[in-house]
Amino acid sequence: MVAEADAALSARGYEQVRRACRTDREELVVRLAGEAGLRAGEIVRVRPTDLTPSDGSSLEYELVVRDGDRRTVPLLSDLADAVQQYLGANDIADDEAIVDVSERRVQMLVSAVADRAAEAVGDVTPATLRQYFARRLLVEDGVDVRAVTAAGGWEGVDSLLASVPAPEDSEVTAAFEQLDSDRETDGRLPAVVETLDSVVDSLAETNSRSEVERAVCQQLVEQYDAVWILDRDPNRDRAHAGEDPDYFEGDRDASVLDQALGSGRVQVTPADPVGLLAAVPVQHGETDHGVLVVRATEAAFDDPERRALAMLGRQVSLALTAVDRKQLVLGGVVLEVQFQYDDTAAVFVDLAATLDTRLTLDGAVPSDDGLLCFVTFEGSAQAALEAATACDPIADARLISSTEDEGVLELSLTGDSALSVVTDRGGTVTELTVENGQATLTCELAPDADLRAIHDRLAAAFGAELRSKQERTATTAGLDRSSLLDEQLTDKQRDVIRTAYHSGYFEWPRGSTAEDLAESMGVSSPTLHNHLRRAQQSILAELLEN
Repeated sequence: MVAEADAALSARGYEQVRRACRTDREELVVRLAGEAGLRAGEIVRVRPTDLTPSDGSSLEYELVVRDGDRRTVPLLSDLADAVQQYLGANDIADDEAIVDVSERRVQMLVSAVADRAAEAVGDVTPATLRQYFARRLLVEDGVDVRAVTAAGGWEGVDSLLASVPAPEDSEVTAAFEQLDSDRETDGRLPAVVETLDSVVDSLAETNSRSEVERAVCQQLVEQYDAVWILDRDPNRDRAHAGEDPDYFEGDRDASVLDQALGSGRVQVTPADPVGLLAAVPVQHGETDHGVLVVRATEAAFDDPERRALAMLGRQVSLALTAVDRKQLVLGGVVLEVQFQYDDTAAVFVDLAATLDTRLTLDGAVPSDDGLLCFVTFEGSAQAALEAATACDPIADARLISSTEDEGVLELSLTGDSALSVVTDRGGTVTELTVENGQATLTCELAPDADLRAIHDRLAAAFGAELRSKQERTATTAGLDRSSLLDEQLTDKQRDVIRTAYHSGYFEWPRGSTAEDLAESMGVSSPTLHNHLRRAQQSILAELLEN
């Protein structure tokens, strides 16, 4: 076996890579390499049937890896849960690949995620993540080297240890000191993890932002002395439990929040008069919902506890985005907001200026690399396609249809855009037009969505100005259609059916073939057909039976 290249990805660097993931598939690929030690070629061969219940272990699942010699990798609970959730959300059959792409595509996904990391992490490949997996277990967790080599499929110990630098004398001393302290704190981490697990479980039952925040604070205060959720808006009332929230009044409030959000990781600082504070970013991807702060007066916040809190922060952020979307579908009342901007840093403004034409967004669908956007343009189809292909934020462009006067382009956006700012916060873009160098974006948000955070991001990135906002009642027909898509279909089925519709797949003659759709969405043709047929079956069954 050829030895894998040395790598020096730190724990902080790995967290940056994880936070840079924009899709569930990207994060699953990163975690299978970085937390289960799988090679790129092994990741694409994993099937749901390879996830098997553990026999006689407190761990729930093991992953059977079949690549040459069969080996078994025990999965930590949070990773096993993530795999199970991914299987359910994407409706993956037992005989289908969990990550249905090529080995080369896995390598490209990891590279693209690393490029988006908040700070430079160097060149990151699946092999780099495997070395991080080994180094974390050996150095940070002190796992038996024989168990690490067996789980990762390394043939010998020497090649594995070659990537782990020899410790300094002070590190050796610190390791022995830790043996003493561990005897006093061994009982803390299981209790913390149990509390955090109960918090995550409770989020599924929440239906509003206030319910999410209240559930988090009320349960965490059973483990910590006090809990707060801080916001960039000092006038916004957020949840707390335990100590008086006035404790955080003044400049220190902003300092705690800015340090955590600026670094993207848990920040621990001394509390006054005693104890420690841990500020946990409530973030996923480029979306932040503030900071969760917990206070402990006893010894707390070692590396494992910080990692557990960081994962909780991400889960809370995802839950807040999810309830925003749920309110849009079921709430009946929406906040309709309109922004305007003319900065050519915005991809559609830049494209419209290059073509000197009017652009209209017909629809947008999440993809593994960003967003698939369908845009109507006026003028020459050839000129529009060439200009779109030359535009940096557009990874790929395809002509869907055209006449003498106008046409429709499919554009794959990989960078930040005004659209992603809104959708990352759970909003829905209902209209986007660019005319005479001016973009007008209209979107619908949940009534209690953090409008200020969305405006601040749009203003900072594209100079956007808020033009109007109003609450209105959504039409019954609109709610019925949204409920049908959101309740009857999985996320993947919904994305496939929307992409097919906007791509002209259902028209005659077809504007796109199934192979075109599969390539645009980065899946195999059989997988696309499977999702498409199941989506059509669910929609027709709901319509005809009712």
